[in-house]
Amino acid sequence: MGKRGPKPAPTHLKLLRGDDERYVNREEPIPSDEGEVTPPEGIRPEALEVWNELAPDMIDKGVLTAWDVHPFMVFCTAVAVYRECDAKMGHNYTDRGAAGGIIKSPYWQIMRDCADTMAKYSSRFGLTPGDRADLKVGASDDGPSTGAERILG
Repeated sequence: MGKRGPKPAPTHLKLLRGDDERYVNREEPIPSDEGEVTPPEGIRPEALEVWNELAPDMIDKGVLTAWDVHPFMVFCTAVAVYRECDAKMGHNYTDRGAAGGIIKSPYWQIMRDCADTMAKYSSRFGLTPGDRADLKVGASDDGPSTGAERILG
């Protein structure tokens, strides 16, 4: 039988929440500060717009690192597809089926799938108020820091 309970939080989130030291994994791998965090090749233009809206602040807060670019691209793509389907569907939540009957718009199902993906991936990056509720990110006097020294003190 597999592990039960919620997925363990990453060490940096445990430290920001102030979790007890015995629950902190000091040997967790930490991405280096080296290297620029850039969108992966092949990201669709609409997803790149979402990336450009969110990534700069996430990089500044140390939430988005070079290790995270592909999962974040999945999130950005889901947001872009959601927006595209919403625009195509407009206020028409129903459509005509092959037999001529009224059916739910196929765009609605795609939007629901995207919303599920967005919910799963947004929690991994602390993008919802509930995910941020217990986090404490202190401001530095010399500007933002994204290194391990910010997290591990």
